[in-house]
Amino acid sequence: MKFQYVAKDIHGKSVRGLFESESSVAVRQRLRSQGLYALSIDQVSHSLLGRLNQHHSSLATSSFRIDLPLLAGKYSSRTKSSDLMVVLSQLSIMCQSGDDLAEALNTVANQCQASNLKTVLVSVYQEVSQGTRFSVALAKHPKVFNESLVAALAAGEQSGRIVEVLERTTRLMRNDQLMRSTVLSMLMYPAVLCTITLTVIFSMLFFVLPQFATIFSDMGKPIPPLTNVLLALGTNLRSNWIAIAILVALAIGAAWTGRTHPQVRRAWDFGLLNFVLTKNFARALITGRIFRLLGTMLESGVPLLESVRLCRNATRNLFFQQMFDQVEQDLLKGEGMSQSLVAAAFLPPGAAHMISTGERTGKLPQVLQTVGEYFESDGERRLRTLVKMLEPAIIVGLGGIVGVVVLSIILPLLDVTTASS
Repeated sequence: MKFQYVAKDIHGKSVRGLFESESSVAVRQRLRSQGLYALSIDQVSHSLLGRLNQHHSSLATSSFRIDLPLLAGKYSSRTKSSDLMVVLSQLSIMCQSGDDLAEALNTVANQCQASNLKTVLVSVYQEVSQGTRFSVALAKHPKVFNESLVAALAAGEQSGRIVEVLERTTRLMRNDQLMRSTVLSMLMYPAVLCTITLTVIFSMLFFVLPQFATIFSDMGKPIPPLTNVLLALGTNLRSNWIAIAILVALAIGAAWTGRTHPQVRRAWDFGLLNFVLTKNFARALITGRIFRLLGTMLESGVPLLESVRLCRNATRNLFFQQMFDQVEQDLLKGEGMSQSLVAAAFLPPGAAHMISTGERTGKLPQVLQTVGEYFESDGERRLRTLVKMLEPAIIVGLGGIVGVVVLSIILPLLDVTTASS
């Protein structure tokens, strides 16, 4: 049997060739004896041998579509993105140090602490050891490794830059983790403040106010209207808490079920991109993330058309999906990206112009990454400013509500005390 291989020498130079051997394991051992570590080993049929040279010579200049067998995953457990980032980081470091990809996979799989990810890595290692391409082995687990990652690694294998692509995708995932952590930390304080305050208000209405109902009724004096309203509200909460709990559960269930409805999603995405409080940071954050992903894929060797399709699948916002649909149509017509980007009114000012400049100068991948990093930083800054502005407003508003509830209890008691004195 003949096997086509892609390997690297100790200096990091890519080497391609053919070996005739009884198995892919023997080919891998032969490469190791020559000081090479294999990136991919594929069995080649005799009918394809005559076309290999033509395929290799045209690969760098032709437009090709990566068609991978995205098989159904065997593992339903959700893999944390942080665990996956650690695995890719370890693979990148070990491969840069000169380790064979299969050996690196074996080491990382043995050290992995997440049980479901460990099982997947062992499966990938076994397939790679038998000669399956790394990207194809990953593609069999789409619930763990998404299309964008698999496509980037597949392009890296084709170009012999798999180690470089691993490093680039790891950096992309690390930046995503940092951005998410930053956004969550900024929103945590207002969320905790609202939760605690609403819990206090609910407790006062549900437990405290009803206890004062008898006291107020024995006073023999008219109760202020506000106190009457809150007393009635607290009494109703205690009497009908089961019905209220059912209604709240139904409302949450309806919102959770309806979130996938096209009209609901469209209304939500429209509000996120156009509401006065959210549009500035939401547009910048989404644009920055998706442009940085597109630039990373292009630098990894994924063709532009395929990168656009994968970026469309990577974003959940319907308006960005429609924008990428239009970009794809323009590319199929032989036009550039800038026309569709200019027509997208929700992109931050200047984004489309910078991408157009990158197309004209032939530096689109670098420009996309630079633009993506800029708008992500800008979106983070805008969100931080908004949170700082909202914090005092939230404190004053919730404090006012608590004050009203407290006064509705204290004022009638003060009236009684003043009258008795």
